[in-house]
Amino acid sequence: MIEGICPKCGHCYVGWALRVPRNQMCSNCGAALEIYQDGKRVSRGYSPFTAERHRVNLPTNSSPARKTEESSKTEGTHKQP
Repeated sequence: MIEGICPKCGHCYVGWALRVPRNQMCSNCGAALEIYQDGKRVSRGYSPFTAERHRVNLPTNSSPARKTEESSKTEGTHKQP
């Protein structure tokens, strides 16, 4: 049987739904559950509150896109039937 235990508050969850990452989060405090199967720790669950932070490095010398004359003329001129 699959069992999930919250390391922060101690809540216990049991069932096959713990195989799905969106169910591997404590509904009480939001921490990632520790997943056990047959008494052995299988993995640590997923929680968006404890997920790693990702950043995108943008080029430093890029200039903003400029509107062309044609695109500025056609903006806002939608024909209605």
